[in-house]
Amino acid sequence: MAYRPVLCAGGCVIDRVGETADAKERLYTSNIGTMRTSLGGVARNVAENLARLGVDVGLVSLVGDDLEGRRIVEESRRAGIDMSAVTPAAGATTASYTAIFSGEGELVIGLADMAIFDRIAPETIAARMAAFPSEGYLFADANLPPAALQAVAEAKGPRALACVPVSVQKLARLVPILAAIDILFLNLYEARALLGCEDEAENLAARLATGPVPRGLLTLGPRGALAWQKGKVTPIAALTSRPTNVNGAGDALAGATLARLAAGDEFLMAARRAMAAAALTVESPQTVRSDLTMQAVLARYALSHPTETIAS
Repeated sequence: MAYRPVLCAGGCVIDRVGETADAKERLYTSNIGTMRTSLGGVARNVAENLARLGVDVGLVSLVGDDLEGRRIVEESRRAGIDMSAVTPAAGATTASYTAIFSGEGELVIGLADMAIFDRIAPETIAARMAAFPSEGYLFADANLPPAALQAVAEAKGPRALACVPVSVQKLARLVPILAAIDILFLNLYEARALLGCEDEAENLAARLATGPVPRGLLTLGPRGALAWQKGKVTPIAALTSRPTNVNGAGDALAGATLARLAAGDEFLMAARRAMAAAALTVESPQTVRSDLTMQAVLARYALSHPTETIAS
């Protein structure tokens, strides 16, 4: 079937995860352990999910003129993402996130090197959006600097814009453009920071439903999500799964929701079906499941909704 295209703007990152061999880390000295790397960044991950689900998707971002930058571009292109707007920045280091865990699975320290994204020029994003089809969807994460996010808001035109805060710290970058956002994906901690209170999820969702963003998902992990639309809050149940790695669930949910919207679903149906993509993803060790397809998502959804007619 034909999908509306999606243009993503934001982070593309090299993720490094290390784990000490001993149950307890030893500070101020070397630790024997393991290290693995993978591609990351919210916008890049969402774009890859969209590509694997059959959507025509492009990414606007920056990488360093280094081996890791070339790896991101090459592997993302092989996954089906249009990387023509991801350019190497001379003298800059490709963004990375490094997390070190103890043998007991506790995070010892995390280090985010995202300085390269401050170089993303507002005019680059504006020019890319000007050439993008008016019927398409836009996605941006808050790895973009404030000026670039403002350019997204000003250049979006009739296109629907979806956003993800990335973190509580970067959430503040979205506040000035909330009125331009059509769909917001955020977790409980981000919702509390946005609204300035420690309320329960249901009350937070009710307040979000009366705010400037007309539609969104307040994600609650294994509890699913609370969707708001037209001032009304609707629970969206998570599908039963056997989690192996939960790190990619949010990106899969956002990507699959956009994919189903691009296929013509209304918002609540898109979110319900996207829960199947999240369930499939957490059962894989990969942050973005390499064998994810729209057929697999709809089949998984159908298992939980046997009486519903499923259209592709």
